[in-house]
Amino acid sequence: MPLALLTGCQMFSYQEPAGADTATVTFTGDTSAQPAVCVPGKGFKDTQMALAVKPWETNAFDKLFQTMKKGEEVTVSVAASERARVGLVYNEARAAGGRDRCRVAAQFDARPGERYRAHFTRTDTGNCGLEIRGEDGVRADAVPVDWHCPD
Repeated sequence: MPLALLTGCQMFSYQEPAGADTATVTFTGDTSAQPAVCVPGKGFKDTQMALAVKPWETNAFDKLFQTMKKGEEVTVSVAASERARVGLVYNEARAAGGRDRCRVAAQFDARPGERYRAHFTRTDTGNCGLEIRGEDGVRADAVPVDWHCPD
């Protein structure tokens, strides 16, 4: 029975499309967060890997991050679309109790075969941001959107 439950849970994570009509998005960030991709009709789905930030420059965390399914960058394929949506969820326990949370999403024109970088930021005041750039470093025409995944 536990195997069936585990298999059932895996169905809820993001399943990357294959083929020529895809673009690549690499998520990066200044802090740990969970990337997600909009799957029309199914909502935002978490990627299988989460973003993590090493507390200092060393390779000592590489094995731990691999085991925990975390990485300094998370790269996924997305369906090419004029209305591609990606986002990140930040959720951390506060030292004084409670949780510090935010969700941020952006919509952009993901062109077939193109590569993009989606960089997540979080300020000391708790504001979250997401900037999407093309492989050439030029800012993509991304616009902030609600945490909603249209059909």
